[in-house]
Amino acid sequence: MVMKLAAFVISGIYRLFALFPQRKKIALLSRQSARPFDFELLEPALAKAFPGYQIVWCCVAHGGEMTVTLMLKQLWHVATATICLVDGYVPAVSIPKGPRRSSCIQLWHALGAVKKFGFQSLHTAAGRSPEAARAFSMHAGYDCIVAGFTGAVPAFAEAFGYGEDAFRAIGLPRCDYLLRAQYADERAARSAHLAARIAALPAPAADAASAGECAGAAERPVVLYAPTFRKNNANAAWLADAVCALDAALPASAVLAVSAHPLDVEHLEGRALTDRVLVVHDTATIDALAVADYVVTDYSAVAFEALLASKKTYFYVPDIEEYRISPGLNVDPLTDAPTISTADAGDLAARIADDIRTGSYDAAGATAFARSYGIEPDPTYCAVDAIVAVIRTYIEK
Repeated sequence: MVMKLAAFVISGIYRLFALFPQRKKIALLSRQSARPFDFELLEPALAKAFPGYQIVWCCVAHGGEMTVTLMLKQLWHVATATICLVDGYVPAVSIPKGPRRSSCIQLWHALGAVKKFGFQSLHTAAGRSPEAARAFSMHAGYDCIVAGFTGAVPAFAEAFGYGEDAFRAIGLPRCDYLLRAQYADERAARSAHLAARIAALPAPAADAASAGECAGAAERPVVLYAPTFRKNNANAAWLADAVCALDAALPASAVLAVSAHPLDVEHLEGRALTDRVLVVHDTATIDALAVADYVVTDYSAVAFEALLASKKTYFYVPDIEEYRISPGLNVDPLTDAPTISTADAGDLAARIADDIRTGSYDAAGATAFARSYGIEPDPTYCAVDAIVAVIRTYIEK
């Protein structure tokens, strides 16, 4: 009843705002982040392509923290803008019923979906309740949805509740950031602090084993561990357990950089870790890729970014039996990418150690998996231009 009442009030406020004139305005709305990176990369192109339009940011101050004031502002922009861009579920877009003057394009905040979400994960511990999904019209109101790769479309269609013809698999601005030469200086600048922290680490013990591990390598190999955030996981300290296991198993020469959600990182406090473990606090995961020799993830879409950037990528999935149930998997690493996936830290460490020594990483298997998902690195392609072209079709209607 409370949820239905809230939705009724939101719809009423929207109808009031819709009485005001529509303006030449492109609204960037988010409840995921204060400054979505894809929006930042897209904004200059929007300003250039649509000089007569005001570009308005209306995003949360902190990820996921929606306030009444922000809700009202977002409702105002949905009611009065020409077009709205969102990077996740935005109540101001989805809840109001009836005809709209503004169009809405969903630029989902991930290039693909390893784990299930949205309508796929209802009735699971990690998903939303069907009642909440119905009351808040989850993912309603989109005119089209931009997907990173063709392989994401079937899962996205189920998760959003749209037909596959509603999707444009044209990439996200972050694809350009990872591949195009024009961003090289920015990539270097944004990863410089983490690179300096890694360079300042004490050298590993100079024993025979570590000397063998470093054979042929000019610097210490960096293993970036970037797992997904878990909701209602059976083991609240799963990250600490995973990091401890990796720290104990990885080659002595390796640096272990952990890029994870702050709420999970808290569980590392009090754990006995070696001084080669770094928690990445102030560098975005997409920028940490620049300093990584190996990227280890689980069910996170960072896997697609890493494969696009041609990084040696592994899936480490010790809790896959649980994850197959809640929230469920669109990509099952052990089945779909078996040569670069494992549930055992010792096995992962052995693979990395062997690759350091002999270059044994299964690049062919990783490439085959990437291509099956539609990942084809092309530094000449511009996703920003493709997105602007889609936006133009709605502005010119």
